[in-house]
Amino acid sequence: MELGLYLHFPFCISKCPYCDFNSYQLKEDNQISSYISALYKEITAYSQKLKKSNIKTIYLGGGTPTILSGVQIYNILKYCKNKFTVDKNAEITIEANPGTLDGEKIKLLIESGINRLSLGAQSFDDLFLKKLGRIHNTQDIIDSYYLA
Repeated sequence: MELGLYLHFPFCISKCPYCDFNSYQLKEDNQISSYISALYKEITAYSQKLKKSNIKTIYLGGGTPTILSGVQIYNILKYCKNKFTVDKNAEITIEANPGTLDGEKIKLLIESGINRLSLGAQSFDDLFLKKLGRIHNTQDIIDSYYLA
C-alpha cells in the first residue's frame, strides 16, 4: 500500500492574525524537545501498524516546521526513514517561513532528503507583511529563495 506521511509542527515564532491552522506561539524552547519526543513515539507506533506500506510523500507542515533547528529536522526525517519504507523517489516537502531559514539550515534540509520547499512568502510588500504579522521582510524571501 502506498501512503503519504504528514508530520505536524504546531509552533510559530508569532501567531499570524489571519492564520486558522492548528498553531501556537512558541513560549519555551523545551516545548519543541517535548513535542519531538512525543512525535518519535507516534512515528514508532504507526510504523508498527504500517509495516508493509511504501511511503511516497513526506510533508512537514505547521505551524512553522523550520522553527526547529536543521539538526532536529534532519534527525526526524532520518528516524522516519529508519521506521518506514520510504520510496527512493519520495517527494519530501517542508513548509518554511523565510524568517527562519539560513544557509546552514537549508544545507541540512537538503542533506535530510527534502526536495520540495514551500516558502511562505505571502507578499512582497514589506508594509503588508508587517500588517499580516509576518516575522520576515521581502529581502528575507529573496534571500531564502536564492539559498534554496
